[in-house]
Amino acid sequence: MNASIEQIQARIGKITYQLTTSDDPQKTRDIAATADAMMKQVAKKSPHLNQTAQAVLALVNAVSMMQESYEKLQAAQADTDLANQTAEAIRAELIRQRELHWQIKKELLYYRNLCEIYETKLSERAEEIDDDPNKTLRRARRGRKLLLGDLQMTFEDALGSSDEREETGVETEQPVSSVEDDF
Repeated sequence: MNASIEQIQARIGKITYQLTTSDDPQKTRDIAATADAMMKQVAKKSPHLNQTAQAVLALVNAVSMMQESYEKLQAAQADTDLANQTAEAIRAELIRQRELHWQIKKELLYYRNLCEIYETKLSERAEEIDDDPNKTLRRARRGRKLLLGDLQMTFEDALGSSDEREETGVETEQPVSSVEDDF
């Protein structure tokens, strides 16, 4: 693959040069214009130097600028690598947290189902005890009819009453009831 070689004229310092390029000629003109600007800057700061000394000083400045650019590039690449590693760690933590969330959700559903089963069994047992004819005389003697269902409390009720006590700062005594019924 043969690239076309073009010749251009460029003035750098006080001399006009014939430059050849296989790249974009405008890019080469821009580079020559930058070199000319660096030569003029050195000439303004040190007018007593000859053309060769000015060119060497401009070259040293150009190499210094190139080194600074290279160091900035290295720092930017290190920052990019660190950002990529951090992003990867965050993604891994997100996946871990999602798995944990689903595990907790499964456990919550399991315990909610278990509570429903126990509440159903308790209500069935309360109905059995309430329907027992041998127990009616005992209840009549106590005066107030106390059913097992009256003692039953859901988790929401229990949590709600403890939340109310915490908010008000007042602790109330829970009524103590004795059940003399045989199970």
